[in-house]
Amino acid sequence: MAATLDVSCPNCNKALKVPAELEGKKVKCKGCSEVFAIQAPKKAKPAAKPAPKSPAPPPAPPKAEEKPKSPFLDEDDDDNLPAGQAPKPMEVIREDDAPRCPHCAKELDPPDAVVCKSCGFNNKTRVKYETKKVVASDAGDWASHLAPGIIAVIIVIGMIVVDIVCWVNMSGWMAGGALEKEGKNPVTGDVEYYVKPGAFIAFILAASLIVIVPGARFAIRRLVYNAKPMEKVKK
Repeated sequence: MAATLDVSCPNCNKALKVPAELEGKKVKCKGCSEVFAIQAPKKAKPAAKPAPKSPAPPPAPPKAEEKPKSPFLDEDDDDNLPAGQAPKPMEVIREDDAPRCPHCAKELDPPDAVVCKSCGFNNKTRVKYETKKVVASDAGDWASHLAPGIIAVIIVIGMIVVDIVCWVNMSGWMAGGALEKEGKNPVTGDVEYYVKPGAFIAFILAASLIVIVPGARFAIRRLVYNAKPMEKVKK
């Protein structure tokens, strides 16, 4: 029969029997799941003058129906097992070589991560980043953040529509006005103006570009590159 050790859980004081070869290894208690290292019980020092031993009584005959006890279970668990059920082995905790953060000693996820997710320590720069708790953005935050960009898009579209309308209708608007010359061009037969309609169209386009260009840039930054609202630090 393999040698066993009588140990007790340091957390719940549950008595356990484990194989002697597990000495020095970590196991998990079946009662409270506490992980602890197996240590052999200290041998008691012999007394200076041992008392005379009384003769040991003869051993009792073994019971016919007594089943062998597994060294992986304590006495109570083995007795309470239903008939035909195999005993549950003691779980041994094995140490692995997973890479860990040098600052908080927790496993890196993924193993080649540069920044530790648990504490924010950077393994390359050897600097620990400051961590802070933030509040999730709600519908009001999204609306207030995206509204200026949407308004800028509407203004840009409106200015483009105005330019197109002026381009198409400028000649008709100037017909019969004070800028129209008397008579027509003898060569082409077209109506002549003191100031051509194209000059007004060019002026309107130039003025509208002053609004369209910065408005379009702002809308792209707000709605594309910076579409997420700023994080609010939880107090």
